[in-house]
Amino acid sequence: MNFTLKQLLYFDAARRNRSIARAAAEMNISQSSITAAVDQIEQSVGVELFRRIPAKGVVPTRMGDEVGRHISGFLEQARLFQSDMMSLGGNPTGTLRLGCFEPTAPYVLPPLLRRISDGYPEIRIDLMEGDMEQMSDVLQTGAVDAALTYEMEVRPEHSFVPLFEAPPYALVPESSHLAHRTELSLQDLVDVPMVALDVPRTRGYFQRLFKNAGLTPTVVHSTKSGAVLRGLIAAQFGHGILNICSPADRDPTQGYLSLPIVAPVENPVFGIAYAPQLENSAVVRAVIDTASELAAEGGFDHLSIASR
Repeated sequence: MNFTLKQLLYFDAARRNRSIARAAAEMNISQSSITAAVDQIEQSVGVELFRRIPAKGVVPTRMGDEVGRHISGFLEQARLFQSDMMSLGGNPTGTLRLGCFEPTAPYVLPPLLRRISDGYPEIRIDLMEGDMEQMSDVLQTGAVDAALTYEMEVRPEHSFVPLFEAPPYALVPESSHLAHRTELSLQDLVDVPMVALDVPRTRGYFQRLFKNAGLTPTVVHSTKSGAVLRGLIAAQFGHGILNICSPADRDPTQGYLSLPIVAPVENPVFGIAYAPQLENSAVVRAVIDTASELAAEGGFDHLSIASR
């Protein structure tokens, strides 16, 4: 092999940053070292991999992107190999890149990260948040090792460990004529103004709930933020439907009430997805096992409206 692991790291940094200067800053080395690494790999491959554009940095050629994907995959395997080697002498050690469906992050991450920190202090967690579509994509590209998300958006080639069911529930203003009820049906909600959570894939799920029942909701506002949705409901703009029941959703002083929606409805399963080839990684296995143990102990039960 005519290049070193460091040169591969430098090439990868240049490709990701689209800039020699930014790559050098990220790697904390000189720009000449980045340039030399790129030149060496280009010589080894025998084709131009980057086009240097004045004032715009560097742009990978088609072959540059192809080589870059191979290098990125190799570096990912090297990182996991290093973690596994460091783990041979004792507890799992290394970094795990963990994705999480953003609306659920404030509720599922704290107890899980606390348990990981207590049980495996040598594991570092790098977090990435996004919508369900983004979680599926970053898992596919290897940008994360595992992702906390709903099973409905996990690709067939990925493995999935269920943690808990998250049945839908309604948030209704405390002044609503429905507030005295102990549970609601979709029929009860169909003619009531609705504030919809407008997040990729999530939007389709809520629409599907009503469509499967032969109903069409009366959407008057939409938002990408769970906090804004809750604020609009408290201000009596309408009802909303969510799946993760936060502590605030159980507090009647917030200006709204949380009420379960009776069956038949689709109850999504929340869990942790990962690529099957990472099954035997010590760090990945430790995090998956920790999440499963926490779920078995009821550590996520408070997030389901069914537990009220």
